[in-house]
Amino acid sequence: MVRGIGASSEVRQGLAGVTIAAKGTLALARVVARSFAEHHPGVPFFVLLTDEVDGYFDPELEPYKLLLWRDLDVPEKGRLTFGLRREPLSYAATPYAISRLLELGYDRVVFIKQESFVLGDVATVAASLPPGGVGLTPHLLEPLAGGDAEERELTILLSGVFNAGLAAVAAGPSSHAFLRWWQDRVHGHCRYAVAEGMHYEQRWLDLAPAYFPDVTVLHDPGLNVGHWNLPDRRVTAVDGQVFAEGRPCRLFRFSGYDPDRPEAATRYSSRLRPAALGDAASVFEDYRAALFEEGWAETSTWPFAYATFKNGVPIPDVARDIYLRLEHAAEFGDPFDTCAGFFSWLREPVDGDRGPSRFWLGVYEGRPDLRAAFPDVLGRDRKAFLRWTRSSGATEHDVPEPLR
Repeated sequence: MVRGIGASSEVRQGLAGVTIAAKGTLALARVVARSFAEHHPGVPFFVLLTDEVDGYFDPELEPYKLLLWRDLDVPEKGRLTFGLRREPLSYAATPYAISRLLELGYDRVVFIKQESFVLGDVATVAASLPPGGVGLTPHLLEPLAGGDAEERELTILLSGVFNAGLAAVAAGPSSHAFLRWWQDRVHGHCRYAVAEGMHYEQRWLDLAPAYFPDVTVLHDPGLNVGHWNLPDRRVTAVDGQVFAEGRPCRLFRFSGYDPDRPEAATRYSSRLRPAALGDAASVFEDYRAALFEEGWAETSTWPFAYATFKNGVPIPDVARDIYLRLEHAAEFGDPFDTCAGFFSWLREPVDGDRGPSRFWLGVYEGRPDLRAAFPDVLGRDRKAFLRWTRSSGATEHDVPEPLR
């Protein structure tokens, strides 16, 4: 599935950092890049763009070195590019981004997810690893207390023991094997399906310490401070420096934070309000200010290049799911093409002119509730199902007119 990752022919060059972004999240990547540079002067930082530039910005003026998803050597890249939405595509690209920096000759790589603020030295996370080592941060560092402790720990178990927002890798046979394995797994299974044991790229990391000999669990409370360990992890600010449990806070994460709705700390938990988090509230304020300084108001409106077919028709999420389920998807060629191929196939009636189309049959096959409500969709339940597609289905799945 994944091509081998060998040692680079170039001289090893030390440490580099990397994050991943699309155009619409470029302000987040700029904040990571600038905050990383503040604490690691002279250390190169890269952004992998899982999108197209399309003239929206000048890479030469950005505070990082740009890598393009389309330039990476990824098996069946078109399948991932079409089959995954903007965020899942960036998640699936994570092990490929790390591997690319190793291929460029760097022997230590720190990956930082885009919605982050570097507040201190994270280079030591990678520097402390043995050759071939991998460093991972757990969501939680100690058992939770309180009336909702079990519920919150169960949520973490569903999301994964480790948080993929920070990962460090040192070049070597063991880390190369780890990255090959991780690439292979996210290539086929990078989606949110908790009942099936999947949480995008992250849940796979639970297996890493059992599979690979040099995986280090990073227990520093100043790493990966985020909504999942707030307010349990005490954050204080003294003379402009941020601490977590009395230790310097080196990386603060803002997963699910919307700078346009700053009253909420994250969309993933209604209980968290920045104003109720003590000194942590000032970190949210600083981060929000940094995002707007880096152009959030503009970049957040920039379109995702892979959001539409080539004729401009938006790609519904369910169409991506149908594509990924097809064993013969490669036969369609470029799935974004609308002259023939996948787009035309979706519009074809399954049973002559009587319908439903292959698109709606794909929706049906992916929803157990529809299969229960319309068990004979090509027979006695056909008309009722077609009425549902017109009355409810098109709205529920945000289906553009050409596919209705």
